[in-house]
Amino acid sequence: MPESLLHRAACIEDMKTLTRRRIPRFAFEYLAGGCNAENTLRQNRQALDQVYLQPSYLSTSAGADLSTEVFGQQYAAPFGVAPLGLSGLIWPKASEFQACAAREANIPYILSTLASTSIERAAECSGDNFWFQLYPPSDLGIRSDLMRRAEAAGCRHLVVTIDVPAAGRRPRDIRNGLAVPPKISVDSITQTMLRPSWAMATALQGMPQFASMMPYMKNMSNLRDIANYIRTTLKDVVDFPMLQQIRHAWAGKLIVKGVLSVADAELALAAGADGLIVSNHGGRQLDAAYPSVSALKEIVAAVGDRTVVMVDSGVESGPDIARFLAQGAQMVFAGRAFMYGVGAFGELGAAHTIDLLRNELLQVMEQLRCPTPHQLPQYLL
Repeated sequence: MPESLLHRAACIEDMKTLTRRRIPRFAFEYLAGGCNAENTLRQNRQALDQVYLQPSYLSTSAGADLSTEVFGQQYAAPFGVAPLGLSGLIWPKASEFQACAAREANIPYILSTLASTSIERAAECSGDNFWFQLYPPSDLGIRSDLMRRAEAAGCRHLVVTIDVPAAGRRPRDIRNGLAVPPKISVDSITQTMLRPSWAMATALQGMPQFASMMPYMKNMSNLRDIANYIRTTLKDVVDFPMLQQIRHAWAGKLIVKGVLSVADAELALAAGADGLIVSNHGGRQLDAAYPSVSALKEIVAAVGDRTVVMVDSGVESGPDIARFLAQGAQMVFAGRAFMYGVGAFGELGAAHTIDLLRNELLQVMEQLRCPTPHQLPQYLL
């Protein structure tokens, strides 16, 4: 970990502060905000803060090892990079930086269908650590082609997100003109001028696009056409029959993301899912949603012996990762935390975030005298 970065950002919160200062307000609020009154965003934090861990100081543990096996693959740590759409809005090539850092650190990397980096480029960067998150388009031809491209690129883990049957209503984005279609205003231009490094980097790279979807939008020349396409074609409601169709078409591991109830967990397994990601979409979709850490405990109790249960939403530190693992998660994903790293430091920030979370988690486990991540539930108070 470069000492210069560590002195400037000793935790994720430091990088969040630096990101706020470095990118336009509309970009920062797109990343940091939630839906409606942002109650779920706050509840994720409050629920995690209520999870306590109890040390075993007089144990004979010789140290801690973060290595974790999921779906037969060995990773260096029990956490990974969650998908985030329009990632280039935060910093150009953000997804590429994260994918390369994940490969170097040997942790999972999930690319969003709506990321600003294509399936092929992300797979090239992340190698065997590449997972692809699918928002299934209503157009069956496009859906099949996205899955074909992911498989051809070497992806073995398809993550189907089920928790976006309706567009999230995010007042911050609406006020900032990031509705669909986006609106360019005097205020957004002023914000951009006040962040010259972001403006220059974006000008050199070009405005962020939905890179994986560009082959299907060849005849669209304006924002209104693209916006209409997103609304009518890009995403479809994922129900049980669709999940069964995807299972039939996908030969690799199928992971269902956005599960918040035992009922949905059981249905996902009945459809043939190999794993679950318990998630409330980071508070971006339903402002009355159950905190992920609370839902996790119930879902692990019900199906944890039959499938791989993972989680995201609300991760801000190594102790947060430990809390989720103690509730039974086998892998923990973070989205905003990794993007704050890139927003603060560009390419170097992707690796810095991994180093921070790894070192914080290692400190927690050594403090508890817990030797491995899968033993953390024994330290749950």
